[in-house]
Amino acid sequence: MPEGSFAVLDSMFHPRSVAVVGASTHDGPGSFVAALQEMGFDGPLYPVNPKAEEIQGLRCYPRLTEIPGDVDHVISSVPLRFVEQLVEDCAVKHVKVLHFFTAGFSETGDEEATALERRVLARAAQLGIRVIGPNCMGLYVPAAGLSFMPFLETEPGPVALLSQSGANAGEFCRTGAVRGLRYSKVVSYGNGADVRESELLEYIAEDPETSVVGCYIEGITDGPRFLRALRKAAGAKPVVILKGGRTEAGTRAANSHTGSLAGSLAIFDAAVRQAGATRVDRMEELVDSVVAFRFLPSLRGPRAGIVGGGGGYSVLASDEVGSYGLQMPALPEETQHRLVEFTPTAGTSVRNPVDTSVGWGPEGLKPMLETLRIVAAAPNIDFLLYHTSWSWGPNRSGGPNIVDAATESATKIGELAAAVGKPIVCVARMPTTDIGMAGTLAFQQVLAQRGVAVFNSVQAASLALQRLLASQERREFAGAK
Repeated sequence: MPEGSFAVLDSMFHPRSVAVVGASTHDGPGSFVAALQEMGFDGPLYPVNPKAEEIQGLRCYPRLTEIPGDVDHVISSVPLRFVEQLVEDCAVKHVKVLHFFTAGFSETGDEEATALERRVLARAAQLGIRVIGPNCMGLYVPAAGLSFMPFLETEPGPVALLSQSGANAGEFCRTGAVRGLRYSKVVSYGNGADVRESELLEYIAEDPETSVVGCYIEGITDGPRFLRALRKAAGAKPVVILKGGRTEAGTRAANSHTGSLAGSLAIFDAAVRQAGATRVDRMEELVDSVVAFRFLPSLRGPRAGIVGGGGGYSVLASDEVGSYGLQMPALPEETQHRLVEFTPTAGTSVRNPVDTSVGWGPEGLKPMLETLRIVAAAPNIDFLLYHTSWSWGPNRSGGPNIVDAATESATKIGELAAAVGKPIVCVARMPTTDIGMAGTLAFQQVLAQRGVAVFNSVQAASLALQRLLASQERREFAGAK
């Protein structure tokens, strides 16, 4: 990346002071002041709105230029007619970064709005001000106390997301958080008039706080630079890309959303493969793949040992595993004999998949853990896939609550995963009751704290594992060249 560019973007992610111009007087999606307070931003925070004297307990200024001292970072929520004056006010306050939550620029297709965007960008460049957006949510950086919406996880972590869409960025952050993902830098960059995907990828490639990268991209403006940046990032850490605008209808929607021309999917796919990154088709797959890369940094191979209850479930699980190129070898005779010693024989199987009822009920945890331990010891197994469900309700006879049972089960599985030396991948199928949902969430969260990857279906787990193994092969091949 250009000399000094890393430092410029790094300061963008770590502002000393923030002003929200056009700050909302009500809580909601645009309440940046409340979101920053909730995230714990510890620098000066200045709401600016001529119609209020105080917002969220903070003194509100009628204009940016009336704030005492310099301001590093400005979030703009003002109407279009005020944006050119805001840029001039930013110059007075020595602003380094201007984030336009304000929409209605080139994404509308209107010539005047497009011309306004160009003037704003040109003037900001003259003044040395970097622009995020327009038409975007901006930054979520937990370690720096930055957030673009309320109710996001405050604990930082090693996952970055670069997204043209603010809604998709929020969806990724919320759904990934319950699966254990924690975030280093999340950027919703909208139209990408200045700061856009290529420069961000170049930065993320060198960012020591990031080990896994997710992207939501609708279109790119500079193909050669994007390929160079993606190759650099994917050579340093796993990069997973969700492409918006894969179909004709999606391309039209992308153009009206961020003004992006989505381009040929075949060309985009070729670029992603050439760079060594991974492309997915859905938001759920983006989360699943990032979970796999986050908690399963490497797999020895594709050989799965499947453990779970219910003959039909096990048959379907075997189909899913096989359809994604994973292997399910028969367990060695010695392993099967050890399993038979304490596994009920009626309606069960110990070949692989291990279809057993030993994990059912409050007394089943210990034999289930022993089953996993025995299967993990098999020399022809690379990883375990344990599938279960938490759809039963509270025990009416005074037994353990489902949330307590799920928590204990997850804790013990996490301890076992650390002890056996082989990855354990868990699948918690979708529950059918309210209390089942509470148990499933507890199961996911505790396992994630223990570093265990959890998925919502065997199909989702198998696809994510297939992509993880393919990425490993690409990286090993590239390293051997």
